[in-house]
Amino acid sequence: MVGGVTPGNRWAAILVPILGVAIVSAALWEWSARSKFITIQQLQALPANTVVNVAGTIVAVDSADTRFWIEDSTGAVPITLNHPDSRILTGESVVVEAIAGAPAPAQQAPVRKGAPIAAGSAKASRSAATKAAAHSPAADAKNGAGLPVSNAVPDVQLTAIRIQADLYQRIEEGLGAAFALLCLLTLLGWNILQRRALRRASETVQALRSLSTSVRRLTREGTFDSEIPVHGDADVAPLATGINAMLAEMSHRDKARREAQSRLEHWALIDDLTGLPNRRLLSDRLSQSLTKAERDKTSVALLCMNLDGFRLVNDSLGHAAGDALLGQIAQRLKGHFRQSDTLARTGGDEFAVILDRIQKREDALRAAEGLREMLKEPFDIGGHPVSVSASIGLSLFPDRNERGQLMQQADCAMYAAKRNGKDRIVQFSDNLASATRERLTLEGELQHAVAKGEISVVYQPEYDLATNMIVRFEALARWTHPEIGLIHPMSFIPVAEEKGLIIPMGAYIMERACTEAVAWQAIARRPIQVAVNVSTVQFSRDSFMEDVADILRRTGLHPSLLQIELTESATVAGIDRAAEMMRRLKRMGVSVAVDDFGTGYSCLSYLPKLNFDFVKLDRSFVTEMIERRETRSFVKSILELAHDLRMKVIAEGVETRQQLSLIKSLGTDEAQGFFLGRPSSDPHVRLREESTGVVPAHAALREDRSAIA
Repeated sequence: MVGGVTPGNRWAAILVPILGVAIVSAALWEWSARSKFITIQQLQALPANTVVNVAGTIVAVDSADTRFWIEDSTGAVPITLNHPDSRILTGESVVVEAIAGAPAPAQQAPVRKGAPIAAGSAKASRSAATKAAAHSPAADAKNGAGLPVSNAVPDVQLTAIRIQADLYQRIEEGLGAAFALLCLLTLLGWNILQRRALRRASETVQALRSLSTSVRRLTREGTFDSEIPVHGDADVAPLATGINAMLAEMSHRDKARREAQSRLEHWALIDDLTGLPNRRLLSDRLSQSLTKAERDKTSVALLCMNLDGFRLVNDSLGHAAGDALLGQIAQRLKGHFRQSDTLARTGGDEFAVILDRIQKREDALRAAEGLREMLKEPFDIGGHPVSVSASIGLSLFPDRNERGQLMQQADCAMYAAKRNGKDRIVQFSDNLASATRERLTLEGELQHAVAKGEISVVYQPEYDLATNMIVRFEALARWTHPEIGLIHPMSFIPVAEEKGLIIPMGAYIMERACTEAVAWQAIARRPIQVAVNVSTVQFSRDSFMEDVADILRRTGLHPSLLQIELTESATVAGIDRAAEMMRRLKRMGVSVAVDDFGTGYSCLSYLPKLNFDFVKLDRSFVTEMIERRETRSFVKSILELAHDLRMKVIAEGVETRQQLSLIKSLGTDEAQGFFLGRPSSDPHVRLREESTGVVPAHAALREDRSAIA
């Protein structure tokens, strides 16, 4: 109970006086015993006429009750009575007050403890003591008293003047007084404690009322920044201090919560990397711009931009370099557009711009073209000059569309620009909307194309320019839609990669090609390889090696007859992992070629780090090197580097005799293209024709070789 009489206080009020009285009584007893008692042996040293108190126990009484013997632990002494009716009993404890060495008047007889004192006198002389000794058991075994008197003091005359039990009465009276004092002290202490407890209880109640008022006020105000007053009450003050500590902690946490909420709200609207608004804030700003455009009868343009080649930068130079590039692009955007225009980062490498108060469509197209030109100047990323382009989608309001569809339309136009060659601007139109719907339909039907048997494989030959012989066939996927007809690979392969459908499709194509290649060996009677394209999605799977080994085991094709073609982006995305994967493929016996080599800005720096067997020169170099000397010099450098690294070079896209002659003169090892052979679903025919020598491409190769010679 706060401020009241606690059980501890109650017991203290009772026990403290009891302990005090007990201590005082013990002290009095010890002092009285020391001052009043004397042992029988000490009688020898007493001078005559000394008044002493001899305490002891009556051990014998004669038959006439005229004499008794008192004994303590040191011996016994006889006492003679003048009045035998004292009724002295054996076993009584008495105190004899006597004068040593002198006669005394008659005294009281010994009495029992607590009994009335008997009047009488006794004489104890030397002869009496001697006589007592004579009656001791030591002297006479038949002594009826049976008194041991071996330690009697016959040399000292002892006259009893009073036999009393005063000491015990005093003790009893003292104990009674002590008990009364105890009761008095207990009542006094209890009264003091009660008054103190009442006073403390009153103080505690007042402090609790003040504390309750302060807490109610803080609760009503809903704040944790204040403190309640701390009173001096020993019970309530710690409680108030604890509440203040709790309030301080709650205030600290409330402040941290508000700051975290503020940061969350900021992050919910602002891109943390670039400091630009994110897609959520862009949508809000776009709604405001459209409302003003409707009111002011003006137009609004929305530009959505996706960076081309950003993934290559991010994967080759690292994520930190990719973040730095995005930050520099954001700064360049801020310096290029008006402050009234809204800039936003809507995704990983996607940005958007809201252009208010557009007067005509040409103004929006001019702004989009300026955005493309702005990105052409290289960015300095950690000392590396990095160039990127952008695919830009444009949508306008009002332009026969609803305001809620503007962002969706700009995104649609942006992805169309990316699919149609990148680094271009596409404005949304009804035709584009139709194409987008067709693409969505295509995505849905592609999921079931493999199961329905709509995916087929054709094979295009690759020739060794030294022997003019077919060395391998490249397996190419074709999709024949039951309603649309033949669909170009560039239309469905990117969709398959984006949706993850390339995994089952790629496994199906590889198994079909390996099964077909087993039959080629018997027709050609020499090793004929099959080349299979593997996408970045397939190559990045942890189970890729096991999938290849499983297909070779099921089809029975020797690993040396399989060539894996990888794009450059698949290898530079993770250089260390790619190098390890190619080492494992070569240990298995499978050869590896890098496809479309030369299209990435970092190709030459990565070529020495990856142990390729073949380098497939991109068809764009084969086309351009006829007209541009710089391209021929670049191709020649690639050939020299590859040969120094013990890699062979395959030129793809050879479509004219002039191209064939040029690549042979530069030292290209192998060639592929329409001039040498188109893709065919039945490569057996080509192999049989080659074995009989009736092949137009062979004739072209022989004719070209003789012309060069």
